[in-house]
Amino acid sequence: MEEGSEFAKVTEEFKRFQEQIRDPVFIATLMHKLSEERSSTNLLFKELNAKLDRLLALEDKIKELEAKIDGKEAQIAAKPATRDAILLPEIDEGIIGYARKKGKVCAEQVQMKFKYKGSNAASSRLNRLVKEGLLRKVQVGRKVFFLPIS
Repeated sequence: MEEGSEFAKVTEEFKRFQEQIRDPVFIATLMHKLSEERSSTNLLFKELNAKLDRLLALEDKIKELEAKIDGKEAQIAAKPATRDAILLPEIDEGIIGYARKKGKVCAEQVQMKFKYKGSNAASSRLNRLVKEGLLRKVQVGRKVFFLPIS
């Protein structure tokens, strides 16, 4: 019996709704409420978009700062505490002096100047000086130049 009484309630409610739907005032009220709901939803989305934009801007700023920090840490790690703190073999001092004098050098120039048998040895020594932060490496086309760090 409960199912029958529940069905009767739903049927009665549906009939009332059918009567109300014919009333233009009722329809206007529904449309007004729908319009108000839509306006409030649009306002919520606008606020959410503004907050997301601020978050994205902050994320970009954080990435910039992290990149700066990473760059500074790499510079600090690459630079010795003082120039006098690093003791270099005479040949390395000579290569650094030659690079300062010329402004830039390549492995072939170092090979000829310091009488290395091959450019691999000169290149290896130059790369080690780059790792120690005493020279800077720049590639121009197929040629690699090493510049002194002031």
